[in-house]
Amino acid sequence: MPGSELNAIINKIASAGVVGAGGGGFPTAFKLKTGTPIQTVIINGAECEPLLKVDQELMARYPAELLATLATLVQATGAQTGVIALKEKYREAHTALAGEIRNYPGLKLHLLPDVYPVGDEHLLTYSVTGRTIPPGGLPLQAGAVVLNVETLYNIHQALEGHPVTHKYVTVTGAVRQPITARVPVAPRCGNSWPWPAARL
Repeated sequence: MPGSELNAIINKIASAGVVGAGGGGFPTAFKLKTGTPIQTVIINGAECEPLLKVDQELMARYPAELLATLATLVQATGAQTGVIALKEKYREAHTALAGEIRNYPGLKLHLLPDVYPVGDEHLLTYSVTGRTIPPGGLPLQAGAVVLNVETLYNIHQALEGHPVTHKYVTVTGAVRQPITARVPVAPRCGNSWPWPAARL
């Protein structure tokens, strides 16, 4: 069973304020702090909302950091494997990850079709593991933990000693130049952005 290594990771994640970055906001430390055996750590890179690009950008730009962090989680939780699931059409992200994953024999890439809602936890867990989550249940009941790509990146930052102070967002639609930006958490918003936004 996982022991001191996982507890140390959980403490760092909790101290850094890492929560689910995919929209749920559930404290990530609680997902990992369980007595139930974890067989598979799944990273959800499906990003089903058609205009969002955050996870795609992170996978393309930080493949080494994401894979190293996933490998750390797999080892600490005692899982059998770690899987990054992303849509097959995300070519740049897939190429970047494929170039690094050969260094991690316990990790896999799982390519998904371009259909909605393939990123749903129930569908994703079944697609990756072949195991079904009970109605109203959680991935853990199928031996899996599912984390968002940005959440995994925030875990990487937490393990490096950096708290969550920023959020990655897609700025698109009726704008001159769509971008993915890193912005401060809980800024004061008005007609313009009075805070610095770093382009990813």
